[in-house]
Amino acid sequence: MEKFLTQVSENISSDVAKTVVDVMPMGHICVCYLSSDKQLAQKALEEISEFEYKITCVEYPDGVVCNDENALDIVNCADDVRLFWGIGGREIATLLRMACKIRPLQYALVTNTPFLYGIGYALKGGQEPIKLLIDKDGKDGSDDYAKCVGAILAHRVSLWEKKYVYYMMGIQDYNSLKIEQDLLDALIGDGHMSDTSRIFNGILEYAKIYDEPYKPSVLILAELIERVNLTSDRGESMLLAAIALVKYFKSIMSIEEYSLITPADLSSKCRALAKILGIEVSDLIGMVKDRKFQGKWLYIHSEYRQDLLKEIEDLDSKLLNIIKSAKRFMPDVGYHLGEDYDCNSIIQLLYNLSPIVHECSPIAMADALLGE
Repeated sequence: MEKFLTQVSENISSDVAKTVVDVMPMGHICVCYLSSDKQLAQKALEEISEFEYKITCVEYPDGVVCNDENALDIVNCADDVRLFWGIGGREIATLLRMACKIRPLQYALVTNTPFLYGIGYALKGGQEPIKLLIDKDGKDGSDDYAKCVGAILAHRVSLWEKKYVYYMMGIQDYNSLKIEQDLLDALIGDGHMSDTSRIFNGILEYAKIYDEPYKPSVLILAELIERVNLTSDRGESMLLAAIALVKYFKSIMSIEEYSLITPADLSSKCRALAKILGIEVSDLIGMVKDRKFQGKWLYIHSEYRQDLLKEIEDLDSKLLNIIKSAKRFMPDVGYHLGEDYDCNSIIQLLYNLSPIVHECSPIAMADALLGE
């Protein structure tokens, strides 16, 4: 079930050289990295210098924005380039993914963080890398494990939502869901997630089975949290989104008696969301104009409500330990998430999120279940 070839590398330079030789005996390679990863790039490419390869480097400044415009630096490199190498973390993986949608060449990645592989999102949605090498010497950065904790919690929340959506749609994939749940629950345990070796090995295993058939609400909310400038750190935004959604999902599933009254005005939620994000309301309304609520979903919701409530309550009971674990990995132990942190924006995003989530998500269902 593994989606791409992965290797934890004891000798990153040797493994890069072997990968290149296996793909192409000679030719032109484009190597991209952030300025802060220049030393890792030099280390990774040491043995390639023994061969007759032409190498072009694309160096991005730290903090580069991952967009199509910046990806053109890779796209527009020499016509005879036959292989891309990305060296670094999420930003480089994302830029390469974007570039290879436009210029579909093979690419490979070197990273020194478990976070990139643990969440997998930068490796999805287009041509996948032929190989991902993880530098064993670089996998112990504590701040990266804070991101991993956030990602693991986010994936567990996403799995809960996926189960709900599958029940609504009548999709029976219990075996795959159980495999995914067992792995994530084992990683989370009682919420005390301080064992870096267990986290590292666990997310490697999880990435082999990771597959999202639709964009989960936790990722949508994480991106919106970044968009309103609460944080630019993807692991942190996923942690914040997951915490908020655990509380929201719990509140939705806790209501025993519901009545199908006038459904919530989606257009008003679109307007509110557009105002918060500074985007065109028409773009949001267009996403939900054909959304049709099905009455049978009320029955299905009532059938599974208690089981799913128990599951989300169990996760909620571990949140304090999970949050503490993530903060202990942060350089300032989470000081920047203290009392000055603005959570009102997250609450507003959450309340108006339904127009852009899956139509069977509990967030969208809540509009039909509870009305305004």
